[in-house]
Amino acid sequence: MGEQGHPELQCGLGSWDSDMYGNHRILVRAPSGGPVFGAELPWRRRDPDPGAVDVLVLAPSGRRVRNTVRIEATAERGRIAFEPVEGPGDYAVHYLPYAHTGRPYYPQAAYRHPTPTADPDWVHHCGLQRPDGVWASLPRAEAFRYEAVSAVDSFAPLGFAATADECAALTAAHPDEPFLLFGEDRDHPLGRYDRLPAPWAHAVPSAPFTGAASCGEFYVLQAGVYAVEALTEIRTEVRGLPFPVRSLSAGGTDARGEPFENRIDVGAGHVHALWFGLDIPEAAEPGTYEGEIAVRAHGTGERVLPLRITVGPQTVADHGAGDPARLARLRWLDSTLGQDDEIVPPFTPVKVAGHRLEILGRAVEIGPAGLPRRLTSSFTSGVTGTDGPERDLLSGPVAFTVGHPLDHGPLRLDRTGPARVRWSCEATGPGLRLRTEGALEADGFLVVRTTVEAVDELALDARLDMPVRADIARYAMGLGLPGQVCPETYDWQWDTPAHNQDALWLGSPAAGVQLSLRDEHYARPLNTNYYREKPLVTPRSWAGDGSGGVRLRTEDGARTLSAYSGPLRMAAGESRCFELRLLLTPFKPIRPGLQLAERYFHAYAAPAVVAAYGANVVNIHHATPPNPYINDPLLAADVLRDYTTEAHRLGIRVKVYDTVRELTRHTPELPALASLGSEVLAPGPGGGHAWLREHLGTDYVPGWVAPDVTDVAVVTSGDSRWHNSYVCGIDRLRRRIGVDGLYLDDVAYDRTTMKRVRKTLARSGDTAPLIDLHSCNQYREPDGFASSANLYAELMPYTDRLWLGELFDYEGTDPAYWLVELSGIPFGLMGEMLEGGGNPWRGLVFGMTARAPMTDVRPLWRAFDALRLPEAGFTGWWADEPPVATGRADVLASSWQGPGGTATAVASWASTPVECVLTGSGDPVAAYAPAIEGFQPERSFAAGEPVPVAPGRGWLLSVRPAPAPR
Repeated sequence: MGEQGHPELQCGLGSWDSDMYGNHRILVRAPSGGPVFGAELPWRRRDPDPGAVDVLVLAPSGRRVRNTVRIEATAERGRIAFEPVEGPGDYAVHYLPYAHTGRPYYPQAAYRHPTPTADPDWVHHCGLQRPDGVWASLPRAEAFRYEAVSAVDSFAPLGFAATADECAALTAAHPDEPFLLFGEDRDHPLGRYDRLPAPWAHAVPSAPFTGAASCGEFYVLQAGVYAVEALTEIRTEVRGLPFPVRSLSAGGTDARGEPFENRIDVGAGHVHALWFGLDIPEAAEPGTYEGEIAVRAHGTGERVLPLRITVGPQTVADHGAGDPARLARLRWLDSTLGQDDEIVPPFTPVKVAGHRLEILGRAVEIGPAGLPRRLTSSFTSGVTGTDGPERDLLSGPVAFTVGHPLDHGPLRLDRTGPARVRWSCEATGPGLRLRTEGALEADGFLVVRTTVEAVDELALDARLDMPVRADIARYAMGLGLPGQVCPETYDWQWDTPAHNQDALWLGSPAAGVQLSLRDEHYARPLNTNYYREKPLVTPRSWAGDGSGGVRLRTEDGARTLSAYSGPLRMAAGESRCFELRLLLTPFKPIRPGLQLAERYFHAYAAPAVVAAYGANVVNIHHATPPNPYINDPLLAADVLRDYTTEAHRLGIRVKVYDTVRELTRHTPELPALASLGSEVLAPGPGGGHAWLREHLGTDYVPGWVAPDVTDVAVVTSGDSRWHNSYVCGIDRLRRRIGVDGLYLDDVAYDRTTMKRVRKTLARSGDTAPLIDLHSCNQYREPDGFASSANLYAELMPYTDRLWLGELFDYEGTDPAYWLVELSGIPFGLMGEMLEGGGNPWRGLVFGMTARAPMTDVRPLWRAFDALRLPEAGFTGWWADEPPVATGRADVLASSWQGPGGTATAVASWASTPVECVLTGSGDPVAAYAPAIEGFQPERSFAAGEPVPVAPGRGWLLSVRPAPAPR
């Protein structure tokens, strides 16, 4: 057996240009003499068609050997003839050369096709016209070493496949065995290699596994299964050890805290790794402990792998999670951290008064059928407080009908914690039963799930009607409508393969509601360029048999939103689940003072540089020294900790890029996660970067590539146990590293995980955390035409700031679009701009600035401080009685009032230059424009003097009343 897993070759690393020659090579040693040598290459490949990939030979100096003839290329071996152009020495045979095409951040590897390069005279002279005929007579250059360009690229030790003869010999030595077991250390993860590894072909099946662990460690190991015949429903049991043991492969606790099981099947001739974790107590006695892993499949007997675990005297902290190479972070997969119904600031406990439920700034009254019959908001019109008058959103109760009369039973309420109240009721009708279950949470999330069961065969025509007051439903967004003034009528039908649309928001800044329609088959789709790989699952209930949809109609002061299934036929015993989710907006008051006081620096720079710039919050992106690899910042924990410590010393808060949408190839746990099939890694078309093709097979979605740090990522599923691990990682970032929050760049998880993240950050530090959510404009074809604000509304209760973002249009859109799609204000957040630096004048009337240092916003920061805006109260143009008005609908004004007096931001959406006269309480006011570099010149305007405003531009003015007449 060769070193590190190859039976014939030593294994190691080399250095060369992988973009030119690929990631793998075999070294062959040519002796002296001869114009040609033959080399047999025991490469033991797993790529689908070795014969379709070129072979390149380099001389000892690195010079290309063009006189090369490929004689044979199978999965097991290759045979070549080449000219030893530099005489005796070590020649390198590169056997997977590729070129990356397409965009640098989303490349596609194209493997080089075989291309004849040998000189015809040399071929004729060496008798290689029919190379297979002379192969046996060729002098040999012996292969002696396999090399990869890096450790993460290497196939060693388990990536070299056993030959057919080795597989046959192994099974012949163990006749009548349906499968064989091999113990394997965590340092040698199998990942998605599905052919028998060469080391296992030469090992003794069921030989005792020996491992060394520490006190307090979560020690992980693999049991490799080689299926001689097809296996279904593999089950495992660990016996004899005195420690708690988990089978990580068999299932566990999902992202919502519920238990689940994975079905494990292995095809004949394939292998699969079963992962186990041993929770060794800190108080364990050092010594050797013996046990066994028992494995069986449907229709087979049990096979046993003995275990001998030696626990040393040393103790590790945090179960070993501080050393990612131990893979101890796999313990986090089944965590329920933050999975509770406790309150998250600024939300308050749900108050129950009969069937009336009160939360921060909103109230819900539940009707006898389990649906809301009244929704109210007490947010002020400027969205800065919750002490305004209570206003009704609905003009009548929400109603759900099925085309049959129903008799409803009593409504029962149940509190599961301060942040959640549940209720349920039942109803019966001719040939059917209904069960309705609902819940309201403290953040404004309301869900009602009605299951209709057919007792007899019946026809069903389900319909939901939600009448919203027209004076509340001034704006709309979703179901194909970008943020805009709400239309009087609208019709929409399901088209989930192309459209990521199942929700519509109706409302105004101080009161609104988002309705989304789902059923029991809902699975979170992929987003951000990946929607088509995993689109929405069409709800069988709401979409019906193809004629379901949504209509909006306006009549008698109400906009009625109706979702209908169309005619449905249900067999006896069949059921359909109709789930509706309401988000009651805004979620919380906006905080204009903090918006202007928190100065963001969105780039990697030394803390001293950030402080000198004038910023007090820094976002650390991935592909930077403190956070080199995407979505696993703990891999650079020491560097990030030092950076954060220095930043805190200078009064700067640190936030890191960390989501779960993609996962870096540098994460040590990735092979274990890959072995879980499609539980953690999203299934998809494969392709992409060469590393993904060479190590993950075919069923995955290629993710982001950062060439400058050689980082390659794979896309994760929208809902998996990796979210549990992510929450634990956030906890460690806060407690151990000291980070102040997160920079989320398009998010793949749902509100449950977002809520857990916020709780974890809030509970693991002494200061309030910061979370900002960035998004590229997803209202486009690759993302299923979903408005980002609508898509992420369910996450907004737990975030602090929005950056919307790349590809958004700040010039050709109207104020309604700015308000609903960009600002975040109707949801209780404030936002910032990105694409092209945004429009600083229009942005300012929403309290928005651009991303520094890409855009130099320091002149505006200095103006904010000179006018003392962070200390002032803010009233946006959308409020009922703004302090300053322009007299024009296409020129908007928002104002700050505080110790620096009154300041007003004015911006135009007019298509031509216009003039406006500023008034306060109906009277003309005087205004002074301080000089702001790149924004405005200094200028004064007397009371009543027209203020000129160019198209798409504006002013920041200090405003004062006109002098009283003498």
